[in-house]
Amino acid sequence: MTQAQNQFDVTQYFDENFSAQYDRKIHSFCPSYDALHQMLISWLQELPENANFLSAGAGTGKEIVNLGKVFPNWSFVAVDASCDMLNACHQRIKNLEMESRVTLVNSKVNDYKFPGGFDGASSIFVAHFIRDKQEKLAYFSSLARNLKPGAILAIADLFGDRETLEFRRLLNAWLMSYARHGISEEQLDRDREHIERDVDFISERELFSLLNQAGFIKPLKFYQTYLFGGWIATRSS
Repeated sequence: MTQAQNQFDVTQYFDENFSAQYDRKIHSFCPSYDALHQMLISWLQELPENANFLSAGAGTGKEIVNLGKVFPNWSFVAVDASCDMLNACHQRIKNLEMESRVTLVNSKVNDYKFPGGFDGASSIFVAHFIRDKQEKLAYFSSLARNLKPGAILAIADLFGDRETLEFRRLLNAWLMSYARHGISEEQLDRDREHIERDVDFISERELFSLLNQAGFIKPLKFYQTYLFGGWIATRSS
């Protein structure tokens, strides 16, 4: 089977059924999901008052809503390859009367180009589904191309070196935590298979190398829960 055939298809996995339950499930999967989004605020508060912000792989719009409440003059572009997730995002911002501030784009991030560049961007739980390293580099490079020099990128992904004892201990602790949310053995087996099949775990060193090659500097980790990590990086001049 080729690498392309092995590639995770977000449009099939994140369908209408999954998008409807995503916000509930992600809190079981990542117990500090809300804390991660609250922490983003402090790292992004120095962006311009009227910042243009890119939410790459916007999903159901969690970061757009959180940031939009705190920064009322920001405008957002939500890009997602899954039409169903983008529909969930649309409903969310509509309910909060934020439609005039948000542009929805059903596209892969790699195919999107914003004229003028963004002041900041987020990529939350997106890149770890890109298994091919060159594709992952292309993804980060497309983010860099869409950002102004000096702009801030916030990233969060699963990460780690599969060959280490530390990784295995964190993986087991994470899945035990997840199971305590009343997850059935059958569902736990399916989710473990999904992790093994679809998630590309890379070390922090590999991540920093990809970010540097893509055009980012000064990557800094500000968050970790089990195998979930969060970093801030700056678009180089």
